[in-house]
Amino acid sequence: MRLVKQAQEFISKYLSSGAIALDLTCGNGKDTLFLAKKVGNNGLVYAIDIQQKALEETKKSLTHEGCMNQTTIISTCHSEFPRHLHPKSKGRISAVMLNLGYLPKAIRERITQPETTRAAISHAYSWLSPKGGMSILAYRAHPGGQQENLAVKNLILENRWNCTTEYGNQKKESPILYMISKNQRD
Repeated sequence: MRLVKQAQEFISKYLSSGAIALDLTCGNGKDTLFLAKKVGNNGLVYAIDIQQKALEETKKSLTHEGCMNQTTIISTCHSEFPRHLHPKSKGRISAVMLNLGYLPKAIRERITQPETTRAAISHAYSWLSPKGGMSILAYRAHPGGQQENLAVKNLILENRWNCTTEYGNQKKESPILYMISKNQRD
């Protein structure tokens, strides 16, 4: 849980009332709710997930906390989000969050995949504002997690993005948090 809080603290630097944010893997809705509270009633959060259960849990949480008005929930693969967002949002998104792997308390075989995750992150970076930030929490302990983490790491290195990395612990399978600040030149 420590890395989840650290991701939220990092992303907080990029958010203010009225901002636009993107949760590319809304899961159980905790990051979406965090983003919705930060952007306030004048902001906008796009919450993306491919699993209906995740979307339902997110909507339930947002409704309970009175944050549905500033949130748009979209059922699609995280790599397909550009097809569903208003084109005027491109270059104006202040913050993006991703938690990779599987939906907690759901089918563990249904996981995010390296190819679609690379595409989602590449798209998200291009949609960020010049002073935007992105957090990516990669879980490596489940089948496919190591490969997906390697895909994320290589994408960051290939693009020379400004990134700080934090490890859950020193174990080979511990989660890794990537915290990316958009380069002003991009």
